[in-house]
Amino acid sequence: MNYENKTQQNKSTIRIPLVQNIFWIVAFLSLSVSCGSSNSPQESDSKFIESVEVISPKATKVKVDNFAHYIEIEFETGANLSSVRLKVNLSTGVSMESPVESTSNYDLTKNASLKVKRGGTSQTYRINVKMVSAPLVPSAQKWEKKDEYGTLPSYISVYKYKQTISGKKVEAYIAIAEMNNKSVRFKVLGEKTGYKTPTQFYEENSMPAVVLNGGYFWSGNSLGLLIRDSKTISRQQPVTNRDYNGVPTPYYPTQGVFGMNKDKTFSAHYAYESQNVLYVYPKASPNKAGQTPQPVPTKDFPANATPWTPDQAIGAGPLLIKDGVYMNNWEAELFDNASGVQPTYNHPRSAVAYHPSGHVVFFVCEGRNKTPSTPGLSMKDMADLFLDLGCTDAINLDGGGSSCMLIRGQETIIPSDGKQRTVTSALALY
Repeated sequence: MNYENKTQQNKSTIRIPLVQNIFWIVAFLSLSVSCGSSNSPQESDSKFIESVEVISPKATKVKVDNFAHYIEIEFETGANLSSVRLKVNLSTGVSMESPVESTSNYDLTKNASLKVKRGGTSQTYRINVKMVSAPLVPSAQKWEKKDEYGTLPSYISVYKYKQTISGKKVEAYIAIAEMNNKSVRFKVLGEKTGYKTPTQFYEENSMPAVVLNGGYFWSGNSLGLLIRDSKTISRQQPVTNRDYNGVPTPYYPTQGVFGMNKDKTFSAHYAYESQNVLYVYPKASPNKAGQTPQPVPTKDFPANATPWTPDQAIGAGPLLIKDGVYMNNWEAELFDNASGVQPTYNHPRSAVAYHPSGHVVFFVCEGRNKTPSTPGLSMKDMADLFLDLGCTDAINLDGGGSSCMLIRGQETIIPSDGKQRTVTSALALY
């Protein structure tokens, strides 16, 4: 065997893989350096937008994603998004295509986008909107936070009023729920017929965090609107008898309703159901006891009727606040002194309201001196408290001996009957 030839052959065999390995190592390092460079042409070419400024209304957060090509903007619930003014700060060599100006107004109540271009390349960025709740924290001078009712969900808070009103001692509580939280639930409880105490509503409906008595009733029958999970339980077709020319005569008032819309916002309205359609009206039918009764409400009267299809709703009244304004139309709703509601008198009261930050507020106050020197409140007193909190929509609920709010099953006020009255409906927060 030729040992010299064999040795030379072995050296050549070893040399070839060594050269190949060196080649691949160099190639890999070159690729790594290229990919890791922050100034690589590939990355620079993909970045069309440096940042976006929201000029108005105020935004809480703005994010630009140049990889997925979208802009995400967070606003507080209640912000007007119909004309949002944005300033788009573009990367070098990029220009606006649609709209043409970098500072423009956008209607973010609809699907919105913008288009930019670099050279012959155009890119569309969709604009995504996210609504967030600003905390609703009542004035510490007026309201004291109460924590003695056990553990509540983080999105529900309870407060007790600390001051007097018009020289009156006040025993009043509010429960505030952040409705933008994914876990919170607002529910209308009750049926067309049948009585329950608030405690029975609590025990038979999975023990809600908060239970508040609901609408009016007579002989075990709900008198106003009840809608639960988009299903009508009791219709909104109020009829009230008053003397007209000395004769008992039926009146058909548009009365207050409050409900949760499909998007989890809330609103209060004057309402009446006609031909199996629930209509809401910007103004109440102008009834007044003793005067000629107005026609039965329809889609044509009162003017500008709109169909309303809430997910949850309750009827009672009078309507206290609409679009941030105290309505004071209890006479047109036929909630006069003859109704027993007595809006200008001091009584135990219950009510529900909505704050544009995305919060629902349950309210209850004690009255009839169950706690000494505590007569209760008038409708105007209640409305002023809601307006002071910043609420925009509110209705009065059944009051007097019916008024009762439970927190984790515990009473907040002393019912004026000395015990809980049986009622036909209630509101609940889970």
